[in-house]
Amino acid sequence: MFVTPSLYYVFVTTSFVLLTHVHSESFNDTESCVRLYEEGVEAYLENRFVECVDNFEKALHKYRSYKKKLQNCRLKCKYDAELSEPLYPVDIENLLFYERAVKQTLCIMQCKKDNPELFGNFNVNPETEKLFEEQKPYEYLHICYFKTDNPMKAASSAFTYLVSHPEDKMMQSNLKHYYSMEEVNMKEIENFEAETYVYLYVHGNDAYQRKDWKSVEDNMEESLGAYLQAEEECRAQCEGPFDQGWYPDFIPSISNHFAYCLKCKQKCKTRLGSLNGEQHDDLLPSHYHYLQYAYFKMGNLRKACAAVASYLLFFPDDETMLSNMKFYSGLPKVQDHFFQPREEAIRYMQRQIYETRILKFINSEFKNKMAESHEVFKPNFRVTMTEKQLRGQKRFVSDGLATEKECRFLIRLAKMFAKPGDGYDGQKSPHTVMEKFEGITLTRVLFLVYFRLLKSDHLDLYLRLTEDVKKMVTDYFKLKEKLYFSYTQIVCRSAFPDSPTNRTDFSHEIHADNCNLLKDGKCEKIPPAYTWRDYSAILYLNSEFEGGEFIFSSDQKGAQLQSVIKPKCGRTVAFSSGSENLHGVKAVKKGSRCAIGIWFTHNEKHADEDRWIAYDMLENNINFDLFSSVNISNLIPRKT
Repeated sequence: MFVTPSLYYVFVTTSFVLLTHVHSESFNDTESCVRLYEEGVEAYLENRFVECVDNFEKALHKYRSYKKKLQNCRLKCKYDAELSEPLYPVDIENLLFYERAVKQTLCIMQCKKDNPELFGNFNVNPETEKLFEEQKPYEYLHICYFKTDNPMKAASSAFTYLVSHPEDKMMQSNLKHYYSMEEVNMKEIENFEAETYVYLYVHGNDAYQRKDWKSVEDNMEESLGAYLQAEEECRAQCEGPFDQGWYPDFIPSISNHFAYCLKCKQKCKTRLGSLNGEQHDDLLPSHYHYLQYAYFKMGNLRKACAAVASYLLFFPDDETMLSNMKFYSGLPKVQDHFFQPREEAIRYMQRQIYETRILKFINSEFKNKMAESHEVFKPNFRVTMTEKQLRGQKRFVSDGLATEKECRFLIRLAKMFAKPGDGYDGQKSPHTVMEKFEGITLTRVLFLVYFRLLKSDHLDLYLRLTEDVKKMVTDYFKLKEKLYFSYTQIVCRSAFPDSPTNRTDFSHEIHADNCNLLKDGKCEKIPPAYTWRDYSAILYLNSEFEGGEFIFSSDQKGAQLQSVIKPKCGRTVAFSSGSENLHGVKAVKKGSRCAIGIWFTHNEKHADEDRWIAYDMLENNINFDLFSSVNISNLIPRKT
């Protein structure tokens, strides 16, 4: 008995008019999508809703133009390089690969040069792409549409955002409110970012319900082609820049970037499997399921059998399709060679199998072995100054722990959410009246992530870098006793604009971290000193300021300096916390000096419990009761 394809998908009765909400008139091409996005946010915050709509629409239009042109450049250059005549007839030592790579590179460079309005000084980086790919503009745009009396576009914007964020309760509530409005017709709600194949697939599905087999054939064939094209474009989008975070040799650099791109490309299937927020793992092969039945109804048995064989490439044990294959095989006009999978299906599966095997190899073999030798997938940090060079005991300096990108990431976090005097009872200048002191503790970062004011990437980086510092301290000092985090804080010290540049005071006076330094030179380990601190470390995030050098001193006035360390991104100074390591910070004369201060203890009673909460949060096992004792009002971000 012949089995028809089951109805896998239930679609809302929604029209899919693509990208029609964006203004068609020309606008200032010198403004990047990044700047337009920022101007849209500013307009939203200042209740200038007409400008909010205008800027976000232009930003979306600009980004789509950029994205499409970039994808087309990469795909065209790839195909042109593959079809070009080799410079030599024999492929020696894989030189043909590199020849094509060079040709492809020159082609992309020329393509960007020919489109300065899109590839000029607009600096669309991975973070920017993520903003637009996650449909973040619509999170603001739906409100701006609503405030400008356009509820239909407000509803469509909310719906568009929900397609990418189906679990967002707040946006679900917003969309429900729009549905309740008389001006909103649910049948006309649009997904502004729907790909062409979605539109075609829905029409093919509708035609199947009507038993219009010719329309099923036409729409599903077009949808299949559009899907494969969309996946190629998605994969091309993955071939962007990659911050190595280290300085590898030639071949490791290529393989590391290749692995990065390959992991991104493997996510395209999941990304394209979303039909208006409903995820389908078998979207591509389901085209063949519909096609085999439509071709059967149209009397084209050869194509029906090819579609059956193509589907079975993806799901070889599917009972429904095996039953259909048996049914077709019993028909008088059907021959065995009809069951040959289609060419695009064969190529797709071969690529999928090969890429999956490569990634499995990376995860199970290459990554683990290289991580052990610290050659790949690990920052290239190294000790650059020892006790002898620093003229003291139990101290060292290392470089390379954090990348420039990571430093900028954390500085932006501090600039946006740090509180004046955080950790010092709100004192803006706890150490000197010439500088402003701003901090952001781990507890504050936890709350910001929990309340979705920050992404978990910030917390993950905060934890990872400080864990690297802890391991380095443990290894360098050969500690046998377990080391715990006691306190962690990002701190920025900024010179007030009117402070003199010839200052001789200290940004942080000479002190020890676990005892009270008295005038007679003694250091008493009694309260209010943090007597449980055993080791200290500072991971610096920048060098674009004047002054602010870290100093070790043999006296409490800084008259007898032992060593001076100039901060820079990724540089770490670590030392034991006692009186053997008196230290301070010279005056910050201009600019802002940012660093992560970390204190360790051997005493488990003084271990920072927030760190364990942070790991629970990253694993989505968060319990709000853990935060019940903290004043949430202190966590509201300040205006910048």
